[in-house]
Amino acid sequence: MSAIRKMSRDFATPDDARAWWELAISFALYAMGMIVALGFIGHWWVMIPAMAFAATMGLRLYMIQHDCLHRSFFTGRMANDVVGTLLSPIAMTPFQATRYKHNLHHAHVGDLDRRDAFEIDVMTLREYEAAPLGQKIRYRIYRSPLILVVIGPFLLYAVLRRVPLYGLKTGLWDLVLHNAMLFAYLWAVWVWTGWAGIGVFYGIVYIATFFGGLIPYILHNFETVHWGVKPDLDFETAALKGSAVLDLGPVFDLAMMNIGYHDLHHLNAKIPGYKLRAAHRALEDAGLISSTRIGLWDGLRCLRWKLYDEEHGRMVPFPPLSRGAMGLPAE
Repeated sequence: MSAIRKMSRDFATPDDARAWWELAISFALYAMGMIVALGFIGHWWVMIPAMAFAATMGLRLYMIQHDCLHRSFFTGRMANDVVGTLLSPIAMTPFQATRYKHNLHHAHVGDLDRRDAFEIDVMTLREYEAAPLGQKIRYRIYRSPLILVVIGPFLLYAVLRRVPLYGLKTGLWDLVLHNAMLFAYLWAVWVWTGWAGIGVFYGIVYIATFFGGLIPYILHNFETVHWGVKPDLDFETAALKGSAVLDLGPVFDLAMMNIGYHDLHHLNAKIPGYKLRAAHRALEDAGLISSTRIGLWDGLRCLRWKLYDEEHGRMVPFPPLSRGAMGLPAE
């Protein structure tokens, strides 16, 4: 076992007291934001900030569910599964189905032969240049910020995650339970505030999915991200070079349960989010990890990267039209 993996195991032990505290404070703050947003419908100066706050806390609860997927948040398997399931109407995704899909992502991160396990489709430069015109157009539309950030994440969580096809592999009961809990939540909102409240609820979901979709996009689509094929692609390279650190400061780290330290998370998914920042710092201090750090501006610039150039080992923009990128003859 490598030194980095051995040292990371020192942080891969859940602290149940800390976990329950993180869950309780996150849920209380989320509930407060929801109650204020729903209670002040039409009072925009109160409602909009409350919606943004509820969306932030909803994302934090999503990150807690994410740790439960890895069974790293609590010591006990049952606690992780029960809490993860109960959080599904807030996270807007069925627990067991998402666990199955997310484990595939971890097992095949950075693997060009298993891009089906990745949430965002990536073509190589060679594949794109050889593709027919129709496929190029579809891919250009798909990789636009309008689809990947503005529309796609909301559509995924508000609609497609109700009955994901891969959920059939984990059983219908998980999907039925998730949708029943979500319906009960929406019914309670409707009884209290009517259709306006449903609009506020999905407005909060939209804010959360907008930023929640942008975060993993940046963490796996930066310029120097590594893609390869097995057996040449080893686990540590895939984890540490196939993802990065989103460095937006301590407030972001606190709000998002340190998910920005994503390279270490992929190296050892058993480190709970509330220990991830400390673990990353310890490994850096020991000289065992040297992360690609991405700030706000560099993160937004990641929207430029559309294709993986296997020859140069980096993401690149779409080729200029003069190269026939749209299947048109060069001028």
